[in-house]
Amino acid sequence: MPNRKLLFYTHALVGGGAERVWALVAAGLFARGWDVTFGVDFAAPENEHLLPAGMKRVTFGRGHAGAVRALARHLKAERPRAAFAAVGASNLKLLLAKGLARWPGAAILSAHGRYDAEPRFLGRFTYASTVFTSRLAARTVAVSDDLRRYLIGRFRARADRVVTIPNAIHLPPAADVPDAAALAARDDVVLAIGRLVPEKDFPTLLKAVASARRAPRLIVLGEGPERAALEAEAAALGIAGRTSFRGYLNAPWPVFAEAKMLALSSRTEAFGNVLVEALGHGLPVVATRCGGPEEVLRGGRDGALVAVGDVAGLAAAIDATLADPGDPAVHRARAEAFSLDRALDRFEALIAEAAPA
Repeated sequence: MPNRKLLFYTHALVGGGAERVWALVAAGLFARGWDVTFGVDFAAPENEHLLPAGMKRVTFGRGHAGAVRALARHLKAERPRAAFAAVGASNLKLLLAKGLARWPGAAILSAHGRYDAEPRFLGRFTYASTVFTSRLAARTVAVSDDLRRYLIGRFRARADRVVTIPNAIHLPPAADVPDAAALAARDDVVLAIGRLVPEKDFPTLLKAVASARRAPRLIVLGEGPERAALEAEAAALGIAGRTSFRGYLNAPWPVFAEAKMLALSSRTEAFGNVLVEALGHGLPVVATRCGGPEEVLRGGRDGALVAVGDVAGLAAAIDATLADPGDPAVHRARAEAFSLDRALDRFEALIAEAAPA
């Protein structure tokens, strides 16, 4: 019998796009018959609900050294065919555990963002070590071609071991997507989703909403250290009454039905999960040219693109999109390119290539 054991590892299932994707992929492969264990350093509730009840879980511990030793013990005892790591220092810790355990399986790393968006020292050190880790790992997965080029060009990653697998995105049933008339009839509501941190550049979005001629309402989903400052900024701009900060939602899908479009104002995005989620719900999108969005939107064919930090350009794009939100069926068709099933096909092909039975 071929070895069907897999380990998916990350620091915790906290509220983030990369963590959500990791849980979706692990759950999807489990549903396809793989013997998947999901490992974390510590428990967190935000994305735990995405893992099926029958999947094995293991907690390695918060301390980095202790987590590496526990991870090594797991690899030595369970001997999975492949182990996948994601987010921050998890890539480096998996490689250290592999060496400590003398485990012969395939360590497959992943990159979900850029160095500049990594807040912790060990996470940044992991990026800086890519020249070595990409040679020690069986493969490194980049979530976009743009990120793959970045890893190779800036950090000298080994090109023949870095592969692109776009993020797996939760899409609603096609029947839930509105028709063009229903979307056009919605109120002028702009949706924005993301952690309230500097790299998401919500101040630019607030200024754009304040200067947009159509005076739209804004719904912001997400939490982070900048929340109080952003609420103060909305008040100073005179839009507090039409701006709603709703925090992080485990299942934000009902809010998509309130919105007429989604806007993303980030300074950097390796992919842009929320763009695909919005397109999947039939919504048009506006985004900054910050890496991944150009790829998701095919250079502007599938949504408006503006320069990073361009308040006037973003405001004009919001006005134009609200005036003509387009055909939801066309938006949905683009989102299908990033469906979970397509991502799972790519992961299974990667396992067959990098970790043959």
